[in-house]
Amino acid sequence: MDTAFKKDIYEHLAPVWSGSFSRDFTAETIVPDAMPDVASVVDADGVITLRSKESEAGAVSLAASVSVWVLYMPEGGGPLQSLNVTLPAELRADAPGADTDCRAVARLRVRSLEGRAVNSRKLSVRADVECEVWLYQKKTLELPSALAEEDGCVHILPGTAPMVTVADVREKTFVVTDEYPLPPGCGGVERLLSQRTEACVEDVKYASGKVVFRGRVRSGLIFAGREGQVFAGRYETEFSQIMEVDVQDPEVTAEVAVQFTGAYFDLPERQDGDGHVSAELHLVAQTVCRRTEEVGYIADIYSNRTALIGQREEVSLVGDARPVSMRQTVTGSAELLGGAGEILALSASVGSVTVEAETVKTAVNIRLITAQEGGGYGCARCRLTAEFTTDLPADTELTNVTVTAAEVYAAPAGSGADVRASLRMDATAVTRTCLAAVTAVTEDQEAFAAQPPAPSLTLARVAPEADMWAVAKRYRSTVEAIAAANGEKRSGLLLIPKAR
Repeated sequence: MDTAFKKDIYEHLAPVWSGSFSRDFTAETIVPDAMPDVASVVDADGVITLRSKESEAGAVSLAASVSVWVLYMPEGGGPLQSLNVTLPAELRADAPGADTDCRAVARLRVRSLEGRAVNSRKLSVRADVECEVWLYQKKTLELPSALAEEDGCVHILPGTAPMVTVADVREKTFVVTDEYPLPPGCGGVERLLSQRTEACVEDVKYASGKVVFRGRVRSGLIFAGREGQVFAGRYETEFSQIMEVDVQDPEVTAEVAVQFTGAYFDLPERQDGDGHVSAELHLVAQTVCRRTEEVGYIADIYSNRTALIGQREEVSLVGDARPVSMRQTVTGSAELLGGAGEILALSASVGSVTVEAETVKTAVNIRLITAQEGGGYGCARCRLTAEFTTDLPADTELTNVTVTAAEVYAAPAGSGADVRASLRMDATAVTRTCLAAVTAVTEDQEAFAAQPPAPSLTLARVAPEADMWAVAKRYRSTVEAIAAANGEKRSGLLLIPKAR
């Protein structure tokens, strides 16, 4: 006897590989002849931009660049100087299971930047770059869910379970432009000394095949005035974008991450006085859309005419995936070099993020550039630790964890400064389920013949918590036949008729 199944087909994008890795990139550069000798390096800051990402057989590669601005004090005194160095960042990692048709999502960030003077005419820069990559590939899941043809002697126990799958992975490039006023009282600027730009997504919604997301970019710029003064400005620009995706389902949730592909700032002409800085920021948004659907499968099978042995397969599914967002404020103090002075600029960089069960730990490095009393400039640093504790079930894990510094503040306090950083942790809480699904059956006529003949009617004591499916299978009956013979009674002494 052949038992054929009807199969349900679920097409989705399955994660084939994900990984996080970091690389150090270094370079040395000669100070141009037109610039003064280096006495000491004050600070290094910059922006990382993504150029390309590509998956291939067993590997993934990314091309990026880090634009670094090194601030230094010249020998013999004089105004603060700046030298721009571009570090090419080529990243490659082994990715078992990857192929050329994978869709890649990548996040890049600079964990730390350092600049130092090799000698008075040479500078060395180093960037610690962290990369996170997720690769998705089209897959098909086939699960038997019913008999291909009805058979009065073969009975199946249907099961259902929620399954969260990746329905689409898309990206969109866009440009954010704005006009930023120069710092009050600067009376015009000569050149840009340093720039730092960050972007974050703050809200994501899905509706009718479209993902709508909004966020903001933050820029910290340091300018050289025409008389050698130094000015700093902190700016914000909000953005909102719509991305079309290839999925139509009201149960869709979307995650969006943005990455810079270019950052450009044009200063006003000299005759413009106070004027404005023109910002042109190029970004790419990478979106992962998930949907939840019910999966049908066969949990058990038996026959009253023969012995059927079900072949089970363990099927691992994501049963739930929901966004988790938490905020935390950390505080500390920094010692200012040279004593109390004016705080010109400050920034925060999040270090490595570790996840232990339901706890996320990280550190945030805060840098302050100050104008020292008596002349000159210095950089102070402060390292603060943060810990986010989530209240999640034991069988839930956090994935796609990111921590960003939403805001950072500093205020002079004696010979130092009190600092405060507002951090935001975003993650996806994933709960997995495992199904023991019947995917095939074999018939064993000899085993069935060896069983003692079943009486046409059996009187059996059934416990209140008994599984009626198991009772029917044991006595070669059916759940429906037992219910018909006993009315509303479901436990105690029950009449169990043999199925015909």
